[in-house]
Amino acid sequence: MRLPLKNKEDQESVDQEEVNKMVKTFMDNEYTYFDTAYPYHNGLSEKSLKKALVDKYPRDSFQLADKLPLFFITKEEQMESMFNEQLERCGVDYFDYYMLHNVSKWTEKAFTDIDSFKFILDKKAEGKIKHAGISYHDDAKFLENILKKHANDIDFIQLQINYIDWENDGIQAKECYELSCKYEIPVIVMEPLKGGSLVDIPKEAEKLFKEYNSERSNAGWALNYCQNLDNVFMVLSGVSNNEHVIDNIKNTNDFKKLTPKEYEIIDKVKNIINSSIAVTCTECGYCLETCPKNILISKFFALYNTEKRMPANGFSPQEVYYNTLTLKEENGKASDCIECNLCVEHCPQHLDIPKYLKDVTQLFEVDLVG
Repeated sequence: MRLPLKNKEDQESVDQEEVNKMVKTFMDNEYTYFDTAYPYHNGLSEKSLKKALVDKYPRDSFQLADKLPLFFITKEEQMESMFNEQLERCGVDYFDYYMLHNVSKWTEKAFTDIDSFKFILDKKAEGKIKHAGISYHDDAKFLENILKKHANDIDFIQLQINYIDWENDGIQAKECYELSCKYEIPVIVMEPLKGGSLVDIPKEAEKLFKEYNSERSNAGWALNYCQNLDNVFMVLSGVSNNEHVIDNIKNTNDFKKLTPKEYEIIDKVKNIINSSIAVTCTECGYCLETCPKNILISKFFALYNTEKRMPANGFSPQEVYYNTLTLKEENGKASDCIECNLCVEHCPQHLDIPKYLKDVTQLFEVDLVG
């Protein structure tokens, strides 16, 4: 999802040369699973993967995962055309893993009024999908309702799991994972680094990690946490450069079961991080597609978090960047929020976005201005 960009402000400016290098490093080290989706990088993720992977390696040498975007599905016939478009974009005849993307209350009509579960099962019967599953973004109660009806229809489930969200009341990672175990459905982990939040951690937290193991990176600790779950068979990481790939490979190759002491350290780190993150946004961008005021919600939250973690002493780079973004006519300010709550409905983290936008407004449009 987070491919390297030539311009961080342009999701379509994919650095194909870097992607090629990343794929080569991954494959050279005998790692073979690649995940993409229809909307990532405005449709260019699938095409980029075709160039870097499909066009260069034998089809049986890698595993490719893709997803049906339920949030775009309003008619039955859309599924066939989108699926065929994905096959064409990726340059393949079948997907090794294929998911209903973002199964949640928000997308419920796309798998109740429209039988998208039957669609992926039909594609599996045709040999165009090897393993059918779902990516899930909601609470445990809703998941159990889904699994009561469809546990026998799916081969796996993709869940957001990391050491910060494990006991988070909104994400309910632990409860959702335990349901996957109850229904004996293997798990793929997404967001093990929580959008990079578990890489760029407070120095106090990083010190705890480094004092115990100077060789293991912050990302390594987060990945290892998820790899220690018995029902997990795959851990994804949204790498955005070749150095990330190399680090992930090293940490996975060095994998060992975490000790009680290491879990104790992670708990301490978790407490430090929780006290330092004002808004637990992963910058997935789903809210940006729905905001009628074109407020750059995730970017503003990232600036807000940075400012709160490292308060300005006179000059604030975050305030300057906020003002630069909001000077563009097409972008709304945080104060332009009309509290329509469309963003809340689409947020996988279940954040009270309008409330946090008021905090952003106070900081960048009042406190730092005065």
